[in-house]
Amino acid sequence: MALFSVLVVSALWVFVVGLRVWGTSRDRSQIRSESSLAMERMVRELGQASSITDADEDAITFTADLDDNGSDETVAFGINSNKLIRTEGATQTTLASDVEDFALAYRDVDNDLMSLPADVASQSKRDSIRVITISLDMNKAEESFTLSSSVYARNQ
Repeated sequence: MALFSVLVVSALWVFVVGLRVWGTSRDRSQIRSESSLAMERMVRELGQASSITDADEDAITFTADLDDNGSDETVAFGINSNKLIRTEGATQTTLASDVEDFALAYRDVDNDLMSLPADVASQSKRDSIRVITISLDMNKAEESFTLSSSVYARNQ
């Protein structure tokens, strides 16, 4: 009976450790996939921007003809309650959950870092934005993941 108890406890311990490893791997995979998809979409859409109408350190609003119908749509990316949100018109879409930090930085035509909000206060100054650097930090359970990318805007 004692030998059987030791075998059952050992088997249970191996099972519990396996579940923890599986859960950690699942969280890591999910956070990487979600952050990669969100970053890819932001880079693609910001690269098509015809005008940047609002620029902040944690939000951006721009216009672009994303559906190739000849008419620009107004799109915004920002963070709300640890979620990265994409807003187009009245429609909000969550691009990523478990967002720890979402940061944007802007560079002008001379590749100088623009200071916020002074350097983007007017439309003419926002029109001089050429490079947008995006940083996305995500954290789920004990898994953290950081992605960053730069986008060359066509807002000329």
